[in-house]
Amino acid sequence: MWNFLLSFFIGSAIGSSRIAQRVVKPVLKLLAIGVLFAGVIYTYVVFHALSERSQGHHVHTYTNR
Repeated sequence: MWNFLLSFFIGSAIGSSRIAQRVVKPVLKLLAIGVLFAGVIYTYVVFHALSERSQGHHVHTYTNR
């Protein structure tokens, strides 16, 4: 997998045909950038939810004394 990813970004995994250079390669690069961007958003949301959950409650629960 790592060999494919490295060769993909270097440019030898897709091939040297004109269709691969003009269409497939840019589409795969956009897909890879989109996956990375979605991962960053997901990581932000998860860490934000964890930080809010670890804070104390702002509204105290009702106690009947």
